[in-house]
Amino acid sequence: MSWSYLCDFFTDESKEIAMDMHQLTRIFCEIDDFCKELNCFTEGKFLPAQSSKRGPACCLSDSEIMTILILFQSSRWRDFKNYYNNFLSIFYKKEFPKLPSYNRFIEIMKRVIFHLILFAQVRSGKRTGIYYIDSTCLPVCHIKRSRRHKTFDEIAQYGRTSVGWFFGLKLHLVINDRGELIAFKFTSGKQNDAKAGESIMENLKGLMFGDKGYIGKKLFSRLLDNGLKLITRGRKNMKEKIYSPFEKQLLDKRGIIETVINHFKHHYHIWHTRHRSVLNAMTHLMAGIAAYAIEPLKISAIRLLSGNNLLAETPN
Repeated sequence: MSWSYLCDFFTDESKEIAMDMHQLTRIFCEIDDFCKELNCFTEGKFLPAQSSKRGPACCLSDSEIMTILILFQSSRWRDFKNYYNNFLSIFYKKEFPKLPSYNRFIEIMKRVIFHLILFAQVRSGKRTGIYYIDSTCLPVCHIKRSRRHKTFDEIAQYGRTSVGWFFGLKLHLVINDRGELIAFKFTSGKQNDAKAGESIMENLKGLMFGDKGYIGKKLFSRLLDNGLKLITRGRKNMKEKIYSPFEKQLLDKRGIIETVINHFKHHYHIWHTRHRSVLNAMTHLMAGIAAYAIEPLKISAIRLLSGNNLLAETPN
């Protein structure tokens, strides 16, 4: 395969994949302002760093590293090494003039995981009073290879979903009725949804819609005392719960969080089973969550009800 053919191929692909420069500038400026404010707030509050190691100092700022990771999540590339070497290093060399080698970037990228977590929290959506919660599995390997898996050996555990068993972690998400990210949490695969979800629901007020995995009298009572009503469908051996028409209609639209989770797994490349570092895997995962916090899906449960003429009443 000739070099000219490769250049033509990546040039054609870049027209479809490359992010608009105005959008890139806007994202970088937002991240850079956040990093500057964070550095001012944390100055002198961290423990002193260890003695410097041998080798060159990092030539990229934290905001540049975060921007590169979020750019990857927003692109259609599914291989970060090819993205970095064959796309970013060629077409964005002007925007990142001090771009290090791929191996060096892999070594330094984990330094921004703390920044990405805080950025996703700061960039969370509006508290509208209507929320949806669900979880999704993050398998670290095929279930048949779980006994010899080493990378996530200390934190991954067996769990079960509606489609079967898996070995890995769980991602718990809370969104509002507009599809904006409100809260998130990572747990081991065997963690019960109700126990894991309580900590990210306890500070919210209004209506919370979940699946049958969040059924529990004690959980319902504790959340209701804090001002949050948990609404789920009942099991077959349970008495039918009485909800208002408005609550029933919103419960029927619980599929929007399934849409968001599907968007995370297919539009963003938040997870795969080839990771060789726990920190780098979580850094990529947080970059995907931060990318969604910047540009969430434009969906609305209330608008869907209004468009279908199903809105029976409005909440008080």
